[in-house]
Amino acid sequence: MLLKHGNELYDVTIERKSDSIFLNINGEKQEYFITQINNNTFLLKNNGRNINGYLAEDEKHYYVWIEGRSITFEKVSEEAKEFDKEAGSTSSNKQIVKPPMPGNIVKVLVENQQKVNEGDALIIVEAMKMETTIYASIDGVVKEINVKAGEQVDADKILLLVEREEE
Repeated sequence: MLLKHGNELYDVTIERKSDSIFLNINGEKQEYFITQINNNTFLLKNNGRNINGYLAEDEKHYYVWIEGRSITFEKVSEEAKEFDKEAGSTSSNKQIVKPPMPGNIVKVLVENQQKVNEGDALIIVEAMKMETTIYASIDGVVKEINVKAGEQVDADKILLLVEREEE
């Protein structure tokens, strides 16, 4: 499965064998022994270290609490997975731009195939009478624009795709 936290994408696979789970995150494999306390609460053991945790999910997110830290991972849509497969690259090579919440597209500030630098304004979204400008998090080229000004969008809509240029 592909998960997103902040601007980072994580390719995660989970393999269970009796009381062990093998987590493979972006190609790095870790073995944990797990004791499930109830449906959402668990105890992980790794290299002699006990880790208490809690996991919950809804349609769009996984919510993880481990040792007092709370982390929310967004489940990446099938559409975004296809972008990742087509590019055949890691998350640091692309930026999938989504709105922070449902709203309206005020203005698209870039054009398809336009070169952008990290920090350049890409699009302006309005939600709850407040405008939010979304900026490029990488240097690259705008590969797809999936919206136009005036369009109403949901929070999981992919607005733009920016990819690093191949050197």
